[in-house]
Amino acid sequence: MKKLLTASILVAMIMLSGCLSALYPLFTEKEIVFDPKLLGAWKGDSEGEIYTFQQGTPELFKELPADLRKLSTKAYFLTVSDTKYDEDAQRYYVFLARIGKHLYLDYYPAFVESQQEYATIYRKSFVRMHSFYRLNPESNRDSMSMVRFAEGYLKDLINKKQIRIRHEKRIDGSYVITAPTEELQQYVLKYGDVNDAYTDKQTFNRIK
Repeated sequence: MKKLLTASILVAMIMLSGCLSALYPLFTEKEIVFDPKLLGAWKGDSEGEIYTFQQGTPELFKELPADLRKLSTKAYFLTVSDTKYDEDAQRYYVFLARIGKHLYLDYYPAFVESQQEYATIYRKSFVRMHSFYRLNPESNRDSMSMVRFAEGYLKDLINKKQIRIRHEKRIDGSYVITAPTEELQQYVLKYGDVNDAYTDKQTFNRIK
């Protein structure tokens, strides 16, 4: 069990490294859109990594608050598995939102099966965060790409006092954005076309 906990914490640290994390979602109900073209299995850039999007259901979203649970059929449940490594798949609740002229994916982690076994007091020690990606338009329905929000770009804006957005600084120097949804959307609308505001382009090809 100790080995499992250590591995899980290490994976979480790697995923959060350099990733912009926010306490609140990027969307409200009116921005939510559903595109069936996302459904299915996609092969990512990393060898062995498979992303599977399925349409959400109230049962899959049962751990979420009622206001998000009612949006389940307009959202996705994402499973990220890796055939190269023998480990639990990552799972996320994913919402697709149109803000301005761009489409954005809001990822919110779901507990995987092994984490359900954690003691309640241990699970409550973790605050799950939203992470955001801009979905790039593709002419081919069997491929897609996305870029994630760059923490470093926003951090520079904050340090240079070029932007005011509510946030907290972690002990490791990374930032947690505590701004409400409306404030997050203002940032997206202003910097949606600024290439430096995004990083780590990922390309996916449909496999089924």
